Amino acid sequence: MQINRKVIKDVLLSMCAALLAAINIRTFVNAGNLVPGGFSGISLILVRAAQKYFNVTLNYSLLYLLFNIPVTLLVFNTISRRFTLVSLVDVVMSSFFVAVIPDIAITDDLLLISVFGGILGGISSACVLAGDACGGGMDFISIYMSKKKQKSVWNQMFIFNAALLILSGILFGWEASLYSIIFQFVATQVIDMVDNRYKRSSFIIISDKAEQIAEEVYQKYHHSVTKFDAIGGYTDTERTVLYTVVGEYEVNQLLATILSIDPQAFINISSGQRTVGNFHEKPL
Repeated sequence: MQINRKVIKDVLLSMCAALLAAINIRTFVNAGNLVPGGFSGISLILVRAAQKYFNVTLNYSLLYLLFNIPVTLLVFNTISRRFTLVSLVDVVMSSFFVAVIPDIAITDDLLLISVFGGILGGISSACVLAGDACGGGMDFISIYMSKKKQKSVWNQMFIFNAALLILSGILFGWEASLYSIIFQFVATQVIDMVDNRYKRSSFIIISDKAEQIAEEVYQKYHHSVTKFDAIGGYTDTERTVLYTVVGEYEVNQLLATILSIDPQAFINISSGQRTVGNFHEKPL
């Protein structure tokens, strides 16, 4: 039953992300002729180019779905079926929502469109990431590369999106493309800020209940603990110091666990970006 509730929650987050992404396209992206990142941007460029240069109307939703087929097969075989299927909910539903939601121009100020469109796009991606899935397309590739390298590569994907902006500038003019840089940069920073799957935090723990804490860390979080023998500088008594590294998404939970065992424990928490070696990571 718990697994079913988790799946339902993840699917609902994915659908919410899809709705926000579609609203973003219909309000900010189309109003400013902006170019979003990834396969969504490629699809929009093809739709606009076909209309402008060949007077042919292409279906954005169909193009977006077609581009997602090969990368869907990639992550299906390399990451997990659950991750892929929940992500596909976002891909399919965002295509559906884009097809049924009309264009709504909130403002014609390109700077406002770029900033708030980027924020909304970042929030959309954050929603689906919170459901242990992603928005398909280049997000699939980002997750695949992040898992392989054990660090976040969202900012590196900005380089690929920059190439789309250059192409868009050549085809449709540079003003919208330059504003698209702001749009994509804001979205990327929002995603990088909230995506903590590949960020690590180290704990140094001094406690009279070190053995109990070490056992709990291993049993509950599946992380190993290194023990050091130490002598207190003030009391001159022998103490045990624990050192462990956890995912940033586990920090608050682990902190609560330690304090529930020993409210008087001394704890130092340091943030890090990457851990090399055998590290248990929350499965997708």
